[in-house]
Amino acid sequence: MRSGRARLSLFAVAMVIGLLGVGQLRSQARPTVISSLSAQELSTLIETLTARNRELRSGLGDIGEQLREYRAAGTQGQSALGVSQEDLRRITAFAGLAAVEGQGIVMTVDGSLDAIALNDLVNELRNAGAEAIAVDEVRITASSVATEGPRSLQVDGVDVGKRFMLRAIGSPDGLVSAIERPGGIISQLKLVISATIAIQQVQSIQLPATARSLMPVVGKPVE
Repeated sequence: MRSGRARLSLFAVAMVIGLLGVGQLRSQARPTVISSLSAQELSTLIETLTARNRELRSGLGDIGEQLREYRAAGTQGQSALGVSQEDLRRITAFAGLAAVEGQGIVMTVDGSLDAIALNDLVNELRNAGAEAIAVDEVRITASSVATEGPRSLQVDGVDVGKRFMLRAIGSPDGLVSAIERPGGIISQLKLVISATIAIQQVQSIQLPATARSLMPVVGKPVE
């Protein structure tokens, strides 16, 4: 009877050890016969496996912490990527590579306007804070300039008729105040040209992207 109980106890202990250390027991070249171990040896083995499990749990906790750090870094990387994409979008829009929309003013010019006068108008709008400018459907970029063509004014090689629209995105009040101030560009042009310039503030206008290639010919990026 006692022998049966002892065998049952040894079997229960063997099951516990097997659940805790099956991997460790399998890795040994000559497996230990559990039934041949004394109570003290079984106790020592259980303590060893328990310590090993604590080490494994500690290692698992470290791995979990690293995983959380990697996930946080991934989220920050995605956030930084979003910021970079937004910066790129703004840069391309400001340079004229993308269409833009916003409030601003529309200037309708009708009459005899030469290239110098048109360039002066564009420069005055730039100085007044215009974020984007277009002459009819020609987007003004940093290299745009009005010239005297064979038949009419030209901007970036596109003919401009005697009647055209000069549109600018920016603060409507600020732009109007700058070009209509006493002694400003409008007052100066009235003395030398024969044309009418009507100005209208608008809440939303859309300007196209430039059709020109803005790739530098001489300059190269500094690495």
